[in-house]
Amino acid sequence: MQDANLALEQPVRSFMINAVTALTPQTSLAAATKLFHEQRITGAPVVDEGCRCVGVLSQTDLLVRAEQRSSALGNSRYLLVLHGEPTLEDNVLDVPTSAGVVDDIMSREPIAITGDTTLRAAIERMVHHGVHRLMVVDDGKLQGVVTSMDVLRMLAPPQPPRDVDGF
Repeated sequence: MQDANLALEQPVRSFMINAVTALTPQTSLAAATKLFHEQRITGAPVVDEGCRCVGVLSQTDLLVRAEQRSSALGNSRYLLVLHGEPTLEDNVLDVPTSAGVVDDIMSREPIAITGDTTLRAAIERMVHHGVHRLMVVDDGKLQGVVTSMDVLRMLAPPQPPRDVDGF
């Protein structure tokens, strides 16, 4: 248990995801859905042109907020943000045209922490707000993301390598 107690006092910058797939407010919902599927992610930050986190889009938003979609046709653009700077701008390929953009249904108040926040404080924040991901923001820019799965990896004892069949 000593290892877990030490881990709880580590700053999140030591284990956060710092190469983040981020959406723009004008990314189409069809592109966001396909991107989530292709990258096997359940949510993504939404950033403005200055890499400031202005929202979060999750699979839950895509499922339960369908009636809030506008008739706006978005683009298929997304960004790879590394240390607060866009390092790659790309497009989701072969996305069908459909109505609705990320801005229509994203959560507009992302729960944010700084890179110096301890794992313990991050866990408390996730539990308090009932979220599975926290945006790590320093100097107003997105620096990374901490997910509930990242927390579990930090606290779980090391696992032996699995063979080809997963056992």
